[in-house]
Amino acid sequence: MSIGTDIIKKAFAEIGAHSVVTPAPAEAIVEGMDKLNSMIQEWESRDVKIGAVALRVPGDELGEPLDTTEAIVYNLAIRSAPMFNATVSPELRGLASNTFSIIKGIYRLIEVPRLVPTSTLPRGSGHSRGIWNRQFMPKGENFDA
Repeated sequence: MSIGTDIIKKAFAEIGAHSVVTPAPAEAIVEGMDKLNSMIQEWESRDVKIGAVALRVPGDELGEPLDTTEAIVYNLAIRSAPMFNATVSPELRGLASNTFSIIKGIYRLIEVPRLVPTSTLPRGSGHSRGIWNRQFMPKGENFDA
């Protein structure tokens, strides 16, 4: 888990907009926070649920899993480049794409389809059961969870 300001500064450093000598202005940090919140929300809407919490102020904790930090930094750097008229290197673009693909593979929600039994599936152990004289499931009947 990282503090929002650290992630934003790392992203700005990737595009050359922040360093120890020339720190990014406070207005840029706030705009970076807005871009970060928007990016995390977009990922959530794409069913990539990393569990990060939207930042209220740049110094809040993002609450992201540690294995997602690099993907967040690289992708935020690309989204922030127009703010500083910075060019994005092909290496950074490749890193952002690769790390997001990994994150998408790990954290994307999948829907498991419900099993619909066939008429050849035995009910229980195949015995007749009380009022039900059927030894097989009716076709199309769903299993109860």
